Amino acid sequence: MRFPAAVLVLAATAFTVVVDETSIALLGPSVAAEFGLGDQIRHLLVTPFAAAFIGTLPVAVLLFGRVDPRRAVAPAVCVFAGSAAAGALAPSVLALVGARVAQGAAAAVVMTCVLASLHVVTADSPTRTRDFALFSVVSGSGAVAALLVAAPLATVSWRLCFWAVCAAALCCVAGWLTVGSESSEARRSQPGTSGSSTPWRALSTTSLVNAVLSASVITVSFAVQQDHGWSPAETGIGFLPLNGAAAIGAVVVSRFSARLGQRFLLCGGIGLLAAGCALLGVVPQQPAAILSATVPLGLGLGIALPLVNDGVLRGADSRPMHRAAALGVAQQIGLAVGAVIAAVHSPVALGVLAACVALWAATAQTSPSPRR
Repeated sequence: MRFPAAVLVLAATAFTVVVDETSIALLGPSVAAEFGLGDQIRHLLVTPFAAAFIGTLPVAVLLFGRVDPRRAVAPAVCVFAGSAAAGALAPSVLALVGARVAQGAAAAVVMTCVLASLHVVTADSPTRTRDFALFSVVSGSGAVAALLVAAPLATVSWRLCFWAVCAAALCCVAGWLTVGSESSEARRSQPGTSGSSTPWRALSTTSLVNAVLSASVITVSFAVQQDHGWSPAETGIGFLPLNGAAAIGAVVVSRFSARLGQRFLLCGGIGLLAAGCALLGVVPQQPAAILSATVPLGLGLGIALPLVNDGVLRGADSRPMHRAAALGVAQQIGLAVGAVIAAVHSPVALGVLAACVALWAATAQTSPSPRR
């Protein structure tokens, strides 16, 4: 099965951003020890990035709304690589916070351009659903890869994690410069045509799926690390079944979406997410039982994420950057809601989230079928 090189490079670029966003949270103790700080270092590493990411999304649309997103990918990733290098070289906490702000802003532009470019290069492709499935699996695996890769690097020096992100980003730039021109020739943008209305239901579904992802991963990660003494690397290995199940779900989407219908598969994926989220609240708090609940979660994510991303971006020929930015906002809102639910640390909160997800799946059966 051959995937377009442009889709692979875009997926690798998103993977790098996800690795950065996830792995930095693991560096808190090492950074705090070097600069003589306490637990607040985690907020200094994570909050500036998140705030800059969300704040920059509308700016990215204003700056690049009429630009072919494929032309903006390489410069945006170069800026992201430079901000990662600034983090590696930061001589003080203030400089490190500034680097994280720059990384968050650059990451917002990168992800907006990547998602818009993904839509453009696959718009006329008969394998669009399969390509979105590949993109979702590769980019989503960055969260687990961060635990496996960043933890060993952080034992040597937290600065190596920043250098690793910088190097990976530059490799993505080289890859895009190689294949980006091919994708530009394959399909030209069509400025001036009117796009369809904003897909609010697809955006709300995106937020819901990401809320389950965030709440579940954070809950499982804290449970096995704090309650059972697992290391970050061991936790990353424990999440491999989730990643494997997500890959299987993506294969199901790519092979059976035309036969079964996207709405049917999406409802099934959302139902699996609801089941996995509910299981986390009721299974015995032992590592084997907790991690078993991640299997239906992985299957649901593998099925749902490609379909909801496609649903948001479909019909955006005249303004892919607008849709991509809206998708980024929806994702960040969902991740933030999930983090709040995980912070409550209550089976009831997980149960309420699972009930909301199940209700969405039930009501979706009465909604009009998505446009193909």
